[in-house]
Amino acid sequence: MAVKRNPFEATQFRTLVAGVATALTLSASAAHAEGKEIIVASGFGPTSNIPDPRARQNGWLANRAGVSETLIGLDYEMNMVPRLAIAFENMSETEWKITLREDVLFHDGTKMTAEAVRESFAKLSEEGHPGHNPRLVSLLGIAEIEVVDPLTLIFRTEAPNAAFLWSLTEPSATVLKEGTEEMPIIGTGPFVFDMAETDKTYQVTGFADYWGGAPKLDRLVIDAIPDASVAALALQAGDVDLVTHYPEPEFARLKEEGGAQLFSAPTGRLFFIQVNMSDGPLANATLREAVSLSLDRDTIVAASLVGVGGQAAQGIFPANMASWTNADLSLPYDPAVAMGMLDDAGIVDTDGNGIRELDGEDIVLQMRSYEGRAALRPSLEISQAMLSQIGLQVDIAMGEWGANNDALQAGEIDMHLQAWGTAPQGDPDYFPSTLAATDGAYNIGGYSNPELDALLEKGRSLFATEDRQPVYAEIQAILNEDLPLIPLFHKTQVSVGNGKVEGYRIHPAETYLATPDLTVVE
Repeated sequence: MAVKRNPFEATQFRTLVAGVATALTLSASAAHAEGKEIIVASGFGPTSNIPDPRARQNGWLANRAGVSETLIGLDYEMNMVPRLAIAFENMSETEWKITLREDVLFHDGTKMTAEAVRESFAKLSEEGHPGHNPRLVSLLGIAEIEVVDPLTLIFRTEAPNAAFLWSLTEPSATVLKEGTEEMPIIGTGPFVFDMAETDKTYQVTGFADYWGGAPKLDRLVIDAIPDASVAALALQAGDVDLVTHYPEPEFARLKEEGGAQLFSAPTGRLFFIQVNMSDGPLANATLREAVSLSLDRDTIVAASLVGVGGQAAQGIFPANMASWTNADLSLPYDPAVAMGMLDDAGIVDTDGNGIRELDGEDIVLQMRSYEGRAALRPSLEISQAMLSQIGLQVDIAMGEWGANNDALQAGEIDMHLQAWGTAPQGDPDYFPSTLAATDGAYNIGGYSNPELDALLEKGRSLFATEDRQPVYAEIQAILNEDLPLIPLFHKTQVSVGNGKVEGYRIHPAETYLATPDLTVVE
């Protein structure tokens, strides 16, 4: 195959250093003298008191806070940009040459080397290590990492993987040094991990020897406030400076009144229902299709987001992913057709209690969601009401995301309403491979389709966008037909500041907290 050269030259890279890689800075020169800090309200917190950034959402949190960094980053147009790596080259279908920056220090003052990078990635597949991440291991598919010299590595993958470089942008693919008792998380970013409290807070301080220049911000605190309404009250009380996921009804009111500091931007986040296909009622394909047909997505968007940003889903990818979205797909709303299908399949109410039956038993679907995103609860409640109109009883509850997943996998519930970024790495492979591939790390609903698996493998083996597009278009069509994931809507992120925040910008991947121009004006 033709060798693909790195498109980024050193001069271009210098202009980007102050961009994504610095994550969060303050432009005021007197920041250190004044001891400036920013307190941010987030929907989620760390999963432990020492949250290794290589594991689950901890990488997202550490990346937003500027503690950890990846080899490659994403700019605000979702293009790959150099970060800890200044060059990357596709040497063959399974070999990738990475050249590192030479001036990067870990937070303990030691130099980042190719061997340190290799050791950090090795922990991803080490069972029992806090950085163990089987999902990312599967996405990367690394067979071997060769250290060529102190600043050069060659990553070899088990199979052709066109998404490999994109997967290196995921925050969990970070470069860390093994921690100590005094410094449990040792990253390379502009901020040093200070402390964390499980599900509550994550606190960092500025790193004066950061390779991109000392940050102007002395301290950053990210407080977990899962209830967006409570976060809004904290902002009004002056307890936080910025709420990253503001409740949509309140945002709409502030927008109408004027004068508030409002931020909004489209992202790749999808609200969808993952269903239990292993057993239970939704193993029935006709019932799954009827569920989708009975959901009025336009009404759900209008009611849940109050007109401040969102689009009814016609598939898993939003319209702003124009290169990958299958524009020919639709997810219609037609409860009359849904009821006719159920009648024809013999899924009817035989005892007159208003509930349809399957295999002689009333269909009572268990559906859960979780706090952390304000639109989840109303979407859950509206979906329940809509499904009742076609004779399906749905019992709903709010739980914890991980516990809900465990319950779905165990067959204790039938549906889990979630909100995921569909392409946080900028590549279309991540979402279907993670949630719908037979061996997908979060395919906990038991879905398996050999045709889809073969297409995903094919998509990873092709390196030209024009060759990959029809493959992922077909993947989206299969998912719309089989409905292991029932898309509801794509969401715009809305945030609100305290009036003193300048330069804040929402990243479409939602994995970076702000622009380098962010400052707090006293």
